[in-house]
Amino acid sequence: METLKAHEARRLLKSFCRRSRTTLKQTYLGNYSAEQVSDILVQTLELREVKRIVQDIRLIDQRGGNSTSYLILILDALKEYLENEDSLVH
Repeated sequence: METLKAHEARRLLKSFCRRSRTTLKQTYLGNYSAEQVSDILVQTLELREVKRIVQDIRLIDQRGGNSTSYLILILDALKEYLENEDSLVH
């Protein structure tokens, strides 16, 4: 599998979030734009992880799977992680 450059991974993630906007509206990030959701992922996760997510989405799409559900699972896990991290700090 090809190695993605940072700007390409960000662009692809934003594009995917735009295509998945209807489903994303049903999550806790529903008030955010697709670009904002993408930026949240990029800011919270290391770029290496964002590249992996984009590569996984490509692979899931190639195999006819539900890549939007995959992204929702990641967002839910990220929310839980951030809530737990926040509770440990306070």
